[in-house]
Amino acid sequence: MLSAKYNYKMDIAVKKEEAFKDGQEQKAIEAALILIKEFNIKPELAAEKMNAPLEKVLELQKNITAEV
Repeated sequence: MLSAKYNYKMDIAVKKEEAFKDGQEQKAIEAALILIKEFNIKPELAAEKMNAPLEKVLELQKNITAEV
């Protein structure tokens, strides 16, 4: 039987790190969208330069253009 102690402090630290990474990713996606919209840069290049996931950049770009 596998038994492990629950470590509250470690759990909180992991959740903080995950939240930080999610926030950083969201900022990178937003910056890539600005490059695309304002400077007419290709989505692939903008995602690469901002270190953002291309799939999410393309998805949000499609949602934004569909709203207009």
